[in-house]
Amino acid sequence: MELVQELRRRFDGKLIVNSGFEGQQTTREQALQQIEAGHADAVVVGRALIANPDLVERWQGGHPENEPRPELFYSSVAEGYTDYPFRQLS
Repeated sequence: MELVQELRRRFDGKLIVNSGFEGQQTTREQALQQIEAGHADAVVVGRALIANPDLVERWQGGHPENEPRPELFYSSVAEGYTDYPFRQLS
């Protein structure tokens, strides 16, 4: 990505990208690919993080993720933001 390399040349800080636009959710594999390719130092994963309060643990262990409920996004209640379950330990 030519734009990314130009940004890196001009900007001395960390580069954080958002690849989950247009209703798509960024997966663990996509995030790792962006970082390993040198296109980013970190990747925004908003929907996955909202639906998985323990996302880091799930991604580190390869555990299944909760599905986000976009029909509840931007509502005036906590449902859909604070009621997703943590992974059950076996």
